[in-house]
This record gives sequence, C-alpha cells and structure tokens, in this order.
Amino acid sequence: PLRRIRLFIALCLVVFAGLGFGYIFAAYQSLPAVGNNMRPAVSSQVFDSHGRLITTLHSDQNRLPIDINKVPQNLQNAFIAAEDNRFYEHIGIDPIGIFRAIFANLTNRGIAQGGSTITQQLAKNAFLSQEQTLKRKIQEAMLALEIEHKYSKKEILEMYMNQIYFGQGCYGIQTASRVYFGKDVKDLTLPQCAMLAGLPNSPNYYSPFRSLEAAKYRQGIVLDQMAKYGYISEADAQAAKKADLHLAKPQAAKGTNSTASYFISYVIQTISDKYDSDAIYKEGLQVYTTLDLDMQKEAEKVLKADLPAGNKDAKGLTQPQGALMTIETGTGHIKAMVGGRGEDHFNRATQMVRQPGSAFKPFVYLTAFENKFSPYDTVSNEK
Repeated sequence: PLRRIRLFIALCLVVFAGLGFGYIFAAYQSLPAVGNNMRPAVSSQVFDSHGRLITTLHSDQNRLPIDINKVPQNLQNAFIAAEDNRFYEHIGIDPIGIFRAIFANLTNRGIAQGGSTITQQLAKNAFLSQEQTLKRKIQEAMLALEIEHKYSKKEILEMYMNQIYFGQGCYGIQTASRVYFGKDVKDLTLPQCAMLAGLPNSPNYYSPFRSLEAAKYRQGIVLDQMAKYGYISEADAQAAKKADLHLAKPQAAKGTNSTASYFISYVIQTISDKYDSDAIYKEGLQVYTTLDLDMQKEAEKVLKADLPAGNKDAKGLTQPQGALMTIETGTGHIKAMVGGRGEDHFNRATQMVRQPGSAFKPFVYLTAFENKFSPYDTVSNEK
C-alpha cells in the first residue's frame, strides 16, 4: 500500500507539473510584443435605468509625456519609495517584495507597498487588461522581465510616470502636475511631489479635490517612506507634511455634462474604488445605473428654482448651496441626485456629514411599535 501511495503522489506531481507548464506556455504564447504601441483606450458609457445614455466618458487620455531628465529627483525618489524601494536592484520582479507583502497580509500588519514592482505595473497598464486572473499575473511577470532586458531603469521609470493614471481624467505626471497644482512638473516642491506620488494607489479616493484629509494622510505615508529609505531627512518629512500644497482650482470633471454631473462623479468614484482606477476611462465599460433621467432633470430644475439667488463666498461659491436625493422605497435605488449648484466637485448629497435631527424619529417610533410599545407608554432616560 505504501508503494502505491508513493506512485500515486508521483503521478499527481507529474500531472500537475505538466498542467502548470502548459498553462505558462499558453500564457507566453499570447504575450503582446514589448515595444508595440500602447493598448488603445476605449470610451465608457453610462446609462440610466431605462437604458438611455446619460454621458460618455471619453477615452482620449489627457497626457503630456515628459523626459525623465526634467523630472525633479524628489518626485522620482517619492515614486520609488512609495511603490518599489528595490526598483534599482531587482530584475523586473521582486521575490523579496512579494514575500514581504504576503507576510504583512498574513500577520495583518499592513504594508506601504504591494508585491508588484514598478516594471510590473508598467507592463500591466501598457499591455494588459485589468482583470485579476492567474494568466494575467504570469504574463505581467514575463513582460516585466522582457521590459527590464530591453530598457534601462531610467527609461522604465520615465515610461511608468508618463503612463499611470492620477485621477481627474489625467494621465502622466506632467498633466497631473498642471491639473492639481497649475504648474509644470519641474517646478514641484517636495510636499507636492509626495502628494503626486501617493495618488496612483487610489487616485479618486486620495484626490485632494475630493478629500484633503485623505490626500494629506497618503502624502504623509509617502514622506515617511522617503525618510525611511534615506531620500530625505526626518525633519524635511515633518516640515513637508505641514506645508501648504498650493492646490490649483479644480477643473470640471472629465466626461461629464451639465445633466447629472454629481451622479456621474459618484459613479466614477464607486467604480474606481472597486476596480483599478483607470478602468472607467480605458476599458470601454457600459455602466447601467438606477438613475431616471426624467426624474433627474426635474430634481435639478426644482432645486435650482427653490434656491435663492445668494451671494458668492470667499471660495467663489454661491451661498446657500443645496442638495437633493431621490431613493426608491423598497429597493434603495438612487433615482435622482443633485449635489449642489454645479460650481464645484463637492457632492453635498453623499459627502456632507450632518446630524439627522428629527428625521430619525420615525425609525425610533417604528422600532418601539414593533416591540409592542403603544403611544401611551413612557420611557425614562435615567441611568
């Protein structure tokens, strides 16, 4: 019996090895050629609950490529510290980084970097889809090795920084620098470099136009990483955390129009949180939502009519602002959403945190009635 068990185990190992080799060979056979043009981006479309097109999120990528020699050393170091501190040492894939990420996940300690190198991220963004499959991960590793063989580290870093998505519909560091700070990348300060390098991790969530608090938190992580690996001093890191970012005025959200603009931004944020950040602009998605265009247009009309003319505040916004959300009873579907007058990106229907006040009383009374209380009962609030 022992001999049979050994024979069975050996047979299983041979079969699994053969299957594994075949799977890897198939992945290799379908590899795109390194050096080909980037995968063309495809526009995404957003539809309402009746299948009517709300808007098209244009695939034209807002990108201004820049030479690595014009990129501040602080920005180069910030990306390496935040994304791949062993960038100049590995061959495209980093087993040490992979094991470090696995250990951090198993011990629930968290980690500032993932297992993918900058070269792997370039391979994925330039040549592959965003699907999370074993085949794609194998191809990503193979392409990373080939890219490292064909290009220098500086060339790879340059391609990476010109390729990645930074939110607000912009690709590459030069476009991102102009959108977020209104200046060329060569003029960025250390605090701005750290902010920019932290964005690719989750461009919409960490966008300073969405939440300055979240953006500063991520900036702090990047600065701490830079200090940890000796790119800057601890004193420089602390000073940069406190420095003013001098943000530019937010531009209109890419691909949105006047109708349902706040809802479209909400959809973009939701999709970006679930998938890779640039999927909405590059993957040709067809997004079917619960919104009803007729109700949406009426909601915008009603809110506009009910708000007084108002005056501009110090930020250039007309006050008072307002918000409206229509939710279908029973399903919870959003049928209409208006987040303000349309003068900024802040969605007061979803991002404004307020006390519910007396609007919470029906929930209290309903719970009491379901638990056999009557309108004649009294409840003491004594401890």
